Amino acid sequence: MRTIYIRKLRFEEARIKLERELHEAFMDGESYVEILHGIGEGILRRMAIDYVETCGFLKLVETDPMFRSNPGATIVEILAPSKEYINRLKS
Repeated sequence: MRTIYIRKLRFEEARIKLERELHEAFMDGESYVEILHGIGEGILRRMAIDYVETCGFLKLVETDPMFRSNPGATIVEILAPSKEYINRLKS
């Protein structure tokens, strides 16, 4: 599982990094991604969740704070074709 670290970044930097790395994970055929946003005031967490909800190829896995293993991270499922299919498209 790939981890995307946006903790301690400014809002705009975090948004750009999140977009880029989620799209890279999609193209690499990843199934799950952990977004490490930290706890703080919840601004980066809210931004990450809002972004995931706007993308048709992403699905939130851990949304209930009572069942999250790490409150400073959000797990996202990537609804993408298999790695083999993507590799065929790349070549």
